[in-house]
Amino acid sequence: MATTFDQPTEARPVTYVHAHHLSLRALTSATLAITAVMGALYFAVGFPPAFDTFYEKMYFHAIGIGIAALLAYLMLDTFGLEAHEPPIDFPIRYRAFLAVVFGAIGGLLAISPAVWTGLPDLGMVFFVIAFVLVADVGGAMLVELIVLPRKRAGVYSGDSHSVLDYFFRLVPETAADRAAYRGLGSGYWLAVFSLGAAVVAALIGFVNLWVRAFGPSIFGGFYGLFGLDRGGILDATLDPHSHMIALAIVAGIVAAVVVRLRALESGSQVGRTLARAGTWITTVGVIGTTLILGAVAFLNFAPPTLFTSGPDGVNGMAGDDLVMTVVFVGAMVVAAALLADPLFRRDGLRLAIVGTWVAMVAITVLEGFYIELNQVQFAGAPGDTAFSAAHPMTGIFLMTVVSLALVLADFYGVKGQLRRAVTTIGAIGLVAAAVGTTLWTFLDPSKTGPVFALYIAGIGVSYLAVLVAAFAVRRAPKQAPDPTSA
Repeated sequence: MATTFDQPTEARPVTYVHAHHLSLRALTSATLAITAVMGALYFAVGFPPAFDTFYEKMYFHAIGIGIAALLAYLMLDTFGLEAHEPPIDFPIRYRAFLAVVFGAIGGLLAISPAVWTGLPDLGMVFFVIAFVLVADVGGAMLVELIVLPRKRAGVYSGDSHSVLDYFFRLVPETAADRAAYRGLGSGYWLAVFSLGAAVVAALIGFVNLWVRAFGPSIFGGFYGLFGLDRGGILDATLDPHSHMIALAIVAGIVAAVVVRLRALESGSQVGRTLARAGTWITTVGVIGTTLILGAVAFLNFAPPTLFTSGPDGVNGMAGDDLVMTVVFVGAMVVAAALLADPLFRRDGLRLAIVGTWVAMVAITVLEGFYIELNQVQFAGAPGDTAFSAAHPMTGIFLMTVVSLALVLADFYGVKGQLRRAVTTIGAIGLVAAAVGTTLWTFLDPSKTGPVFALYIAGIGVSYLAVLVAAFAVRRAPKQAPDPTSA
C-alpha cells in the first residue's frame, strides 16, 4: 500500500507492496533457459553463421528479447524499482517474461521459412506482440527510474489530470524535486541513459519493421525530405537499431555491476576513482552513440570516415564506430576498478564476467578497427566476410548473454559445484568463441575445418553455460544475497 502525504512536514517514501506469484529468481531461470535453447537452435538447425536474410533477422530477435528481459530483471532488483512500481499496472517482470515467450514462439516459426510462409502472418503477430511488450518494459522502467529518487524522498506526486500531466511530472520542477537527485552516483545516471538509449533504439526498430511491412506509409513524407525511399529507410534504420540496443544493454550491465558490487564505495581510493571515471565515460559513450545513430536513423546523417589512407582513402575508421567505442573504453575502466579489489580477483566467476567484457573489446574494437584501417587487404576478402558474420554474433550478443548469465549467477549467490560449473563452462565458451572468431577471420575463413569448428563449438559451449546458469539460479536461495558478499 502506498504511503500518503497526509503529513506534509514529513517526507515519506512512496512504496507499494505487491503480491507476485512468480519470483524474479524463477523468471530469471526460465528466461536464461529459453534464451540458451533459442541460441543453440540458431546454430544447430537454423542459420549459422550470420543473419543476413529476413528469417534470420526475425529469429535472432527471439534471442535479443531474452537478453533484454534478463537485463530488465537485473535492473528491477538492483535499483529496487518494484517497491515503487504502481500496483495498478501489470507488473514489469511479467511483461518482460511474456515478451520472451511470444518472441520464442515467433522464433520457432521463423526457423523454417516453409513454416513461416505456410502460416501467413502468424509468426509476425507473435513477434509484434513481443516487440510491443519489451518496448513497454523499457519505457516503463525508464519512467520508474527517473522518478525513483523523488519517490524515495517522498516528494513525488503521481496525480495526473491530463496526458500532459503524465509527461510533465517526469520533470523535477521544484527545489525539493531536484534535491532528491543529489549524490545519486554515476551508476544511477548510466542506468538512466542506457534505458533511454534502448527506448530510442526500439523506436528506430519500430520504424524499420513498419516500413518493411507496410512501405514508407506514414513515414514517407518525413523521410522524403532526405530523398529516401523504402530501401533507403530500411538501410538507414537497420544498423542504428541493432548497434544502439546492443550497446545500451552492455552499458546497462556495467551500471548494474557497479551498483550491485558497490564499486563507487570501494575501500580503495584508486578503485573508487576508476569506477567513477569508467561509469561517466560509459555514460558519455551512450549519449554520443544515441545522438549519432539517432541522426543516422532519422536525419540520414553519414558519419565521417576518420584516419583515411590508401588509394582513394579506402582505409579508414568509421566515425560512428569511434563514438560507440567510448562505451567499451568505459567498461574497461570499470573492469580495472573491479580488479583493484583483491577479493574480486580471487573470485573466478567475477573474473569471467570481466572476461566477457574484454572479449567484446578485443573482437569489436581491436579487430574491427584493424580491419577498417586495412581495407586494402580485407575489402571483399573472405576474412572480411567472416568477420562481418561473426563480429555481431560473438563480439556483442553472445558475450552479452554470457555476461548476463554470469552476473545473475553471482547476484543470486550460486555457490559450490554449481558456481564452479557455471564459471568453468562460461570461461571455456567465451575463450573458444573469441579465439574461434579471431582465427576464422584472420587465419582460415572457410566454413570447413578445425577453425570454423572451434568457432561453432565455442558458441555452443557458451550457450551451455547459460543453460547451466539457468539451473544454478533455479537452485539458488530464494532471495538474492547482499551484493557485496563474496
